Amino acid sequence: MIMLSLTTEERKVLIFLFGVALVGMGVSYATKVFAPVKSIARLDDDFGKIDLNSADKNLLKSVPGIGDKLAQRIIEARDERGGLSGLEQLKDIKGITINKFNRMKHYLTVR
Repeated sequence: MIMLSLTTEERKVLIFLFGVALVGMGVSYATKVFAPVKSIARLDDDFGKIDLNSADKNLLKSVPGIGDKLAQRIIEARDERGGLSGLEQLKDIKGITINKFNRMKHYLTVR
């Protein structure tokens, strides 16, 4: 046998190399078998945001900076235009300044 002609240190090295090879093959196998699953769904960038075209008054009032009167103005503007086509149209509504718009826009979307 080959092992009989090897020193103890050489046997330890061979056993170590054999163990490393086994671990490497195991890791290689595991990465192939348990590869990340391709996503079948992803969260929309607008997930959790309030849709200006469907929100009622109470939902609009939950946005920081929108009170009762401003929520009513948003609904009226939406109804007059047959819906809003973008967040930028909020700037045309009385009471929405550039600063207020910049604070609110992160909570809102138009679908």
